[in-house]
Amino acid sequence: MLKSQAAMLLLAGAVVAPVQAQTKLTIPNANVTASSSDSNLPVNANDGSLATRWSADATNGAQWLQYNLGGCYQVSYANLAWYNGDSRKYNLSLKISNDGSNWTDVFNGSNSGTTAQLKPYTFGDRSGRYVRLQATGSNVNNWVSLSEMEIWTNGAGNCALNPSLPPGGNFDLNIWQLQLPVGSPGSPETKSPSQLEGGYSSSYFYTDTDGAMTFWCPETGVTTPNSDHPRSELREMNANGSAANWSLSGTHVMNATVKVVKVPSSTAIGQIHIGSALQSGLPASTKPLLELYYRSSGDIVLGIENSPSGGQTPHTLTNIPLNTTFTYQIKATSSTITVSINGVPYSFAMPAGFTGYGEYFKAGNYIQSNGSDPNVGALVKFYALSVSHN
Repeated sequence: MLKSQAAMLLLAGAVVAPVQAQTKLTIPNANVTASSSDSNLPVNANDGSLATRWSADATNGAQWLQYNLGGCYQVSYANLAWYNGDSRKYNLSLKISNDGSNWTDVFNGSNSGTTAQLKPYTFGDRSGRYVRLQATGSNVNNWVSLSEMEIWTNGAGNCALNPSLPPGGNFDLNIWQLQLPVGSPGSPETKSPSQLEGGYSSSYFYTDTDGAMTFWCPETGVTTPNSDHPRSELREMNANGSAANWSLSGTHVMNATVKVVKVPSSTAIGQIHIGSALQSGLPASTKPLLELYYRSSGDIVLGIENSPSGGQTPHTLTNIPLNTTFTYQIKATSSTITVSINGVPYSFAMPAGFTGYGEYFKAGNYIQSNGSDPNVGALVKFYALSVSHN
């Protein structure tokens, strides 16, 4: 989730020109890790409070605090607030990485030693998926103690995908469950966020030679109980592992960069689906709110459900030739559905009947045909995928 704000940076006493339309990343606690800590845990540096801190003993070596940004971003700067920073100078470095293994230094030095408040350290709009603070103690002792760390960005970055890594090595999949076209009829296999982050891949979900997160779904695949068609598809989850089920109040966005390599007739590459009712008295529903289809003709069609009881109205948005990379954004508010293709928006009124229901995003390859040949199916590649809720 992003919070927008323009910023004026003060670095080493010098005024840096204002930077417009920057955003502060909201990092889930599950994405904050550290080399070690005492009872002052890593998440304390991510709680918005300068009264708490992360602390680690660097007597035997440098200690680090790492943020998984949940996607590829241009990092403009990091705001750091040091414990007793008005009287201590910490020896520190800041690093950025695409893969969490190979790091580039963006700052080496120390804090000013004159303030315990948040102060910025510039990253120069470098692209990355991970940010790491590393320190070896201060001029007072060997302890590293950081009160707070914020990551500010200028939007999406350009991070090279590594074809040697599984999808979970290139993409933040800790809020996604994978639904597969294998298993028993009515009960397809699923893979948890921890399994995806741990390196799961298969012939239905893998990293291709260009680094893309690739979904293969044959027409012969098994289906869920409420569908006639198979899928290799991600289902949105919460950071704590529970199923996402958000209210339509606020603004909910999914961004993706995709390429459909082959498809027999049609496949859904993105969805907002009904979850559980949030208001008492509403009947259960197994319908989507919307499905974004890619047709074999190249037409991109948005299907909006008329009501939670069914009936879908298709809207042809544009045409993208097969094997062409494009971007889509699906955005929902309580009153409006907006789908953008390559930055061009198409807006529709939110059907009134969905008020009171929880929703969740889906992304991948939900093929819309069946057959008897296991070699016939749809192949969809993702080069970027992110969601935000505000």
